[in-house]
Amino acid sequence: MTAHQMEARLSAGRPAVNRLPLVALVLSVVALAAAGVKIGVGLIERGAPEPAVPQLKGPFGVSQDIPTSFGAVAIDNVEKVNGLTAKALSGVTHGISNYVPPNKVQVQASVTLTNLLEAKSQAYSPTQFRLLVGKRRKPQKEVRASFRAGRLQPGASMSGQLKFIVPRNGSKLWLEFTDPKRSTPVVIDLGKTGRTPEGAFDGFHKQH
Repeated sequence: MTAHQMEARLSAGRPAVNRLPLVALVLSVVALAAAGVKIGVGLIERGAPEPAVPQLKGPFGVSQDIPTSFGAVAIDNVEKVNGLTAKALSGVTHGISNYVPPNKVQVQASVTLTNLLEAKSQAYSPTQFRLLVGKRRKPQKEVRASFRAGRLQPGASMSGQLKFIVPRNGSKLWLEFTDPKRSTPVVIDLGKTGRTPEGAFDGFHKQH
């Protein structure tokens, strides 16, 4: 079985992320920002109020919009691509881009970050994410990402993919996200599908 066939099989049957409540909230933030230019200037002069950091304990899972100090983080889906043997590659293993050895597996996580702050941009970076492996949650610091560090404007979202190479031994996996204003990182169980509770983003409605 080729890597592409395996990716297609692993991707099948995953629940879609129901992001309608979050999309509606993002649109309301954009509309309020566009209509309140004069108010925005006053807020900049006085210092814009910030919502309280949501204190949700989890556990968190895939396909869940998780509240952060600036908005939300979500792991939309996860794929595992097993490494290929030399035989499968006709003996050619050198010079192959993103080659994964047969005793390893490549974990691919699609992530989305959303800034729900009305008057502040938010910095982000792939280094905010770490993969944790096994019962002891051993961190895998090396990450390959489809995006670079940048800033999210108010009401904006960005999506990208993270790739980690880990031992092919069936260990349990978590993804850790460091929120700059939380005392502890957000830990997401990559083997669990989560559900966003009602009222999780109420604090962001109170900015105006």
